[in-house]
Amino acid sequence: MIVSDIDGTILNEKCEYSPRVKDALDRAKDAGVKIVLATGRMFMGADPVRESLNLDTPVICYQGAMVRQGDNILYQNAVDNILAREIIEISRQRRFHLNLYNNDTLIVEDDNKQYMKDYTQGRFTTYKVTESFDNIELQNVSKLLCITYNEDEIITLQRELSKQFEGRLAIVRSHKYYLEFTDIKATKGNAMNFLKNLWNIKTEEVFASGDQDNDYDLLKNAGVKIAMGNASEKLKTIADYICPTIHEDGLADAIERYVL
Repeated sequence: MIVSDIDGTILNEKCEYSPRVKDALDRAKDAGVKIVLATGRMFMGADPVRESLNLDTPVICYQGAMVRQGDNILYQNAVDNILAREIIEISRQRRFHLNLYNNDTLIVEDDNKQYMKDYTQGRFTTYKVTESFDNIELQNVSKLLCITYNEDEIITLQRELSKQFEGRLAIVRSHKYYLEFTDIKATKGNAMNFLKNLWNIKTEEVFASGDQDNDYDLLKNAGVKIAMGNASEKLKTIADYICPTIHEDGLADAIERYVL
């Protein structure tokens, strides 16, 4: 099984993949390898990528909070509603923009046009605006995402909140400006382990690839650990192989080397 992150691993900043990457994935699939996408994107933003790659497998989305295929949710770990309300209040106090993923719908309280344009562009994602998150009945909160274009603020927020919510929430950076909050069990690695058990695939038979800290747990639970050349330094520390960057067809290089 190949389990791969999408953005920064398969897709570049223009949300495009190269012919060489597509060819490598096609050849692996033809050889009988299951190929699964694992992403922080919501399902509506991930499934079109799966379709464009002609994959017939479930998608790991919301940082591993959900494994879904079509209308069928195979696995799900939602954020506790009380914890979700705490993150909402903290974002208000600190004046951070917050995306709320409630019942498979992206909702914002502050319709920051620049943030939302950058976030949704090329991601097949729509969102709704509410006057107040207090008016929203929380149901199956897959994740919450804080956005600020000050990287130092993101680093400080992650350090402080990781201590405050230790053992209660998984808090990871999926981008230098994005900090994501999910249930403590909702990680890409746990979601991948669910599929490994479902399909009776051994850890040593799993190739995992990614580029950001939110892929750390994914690689940790794989037999072959691939970090992109453009990956975070933390992810590179556990990689079996640091392949070329997204702009150098790094994923294709790694698949050709370890799978094909």
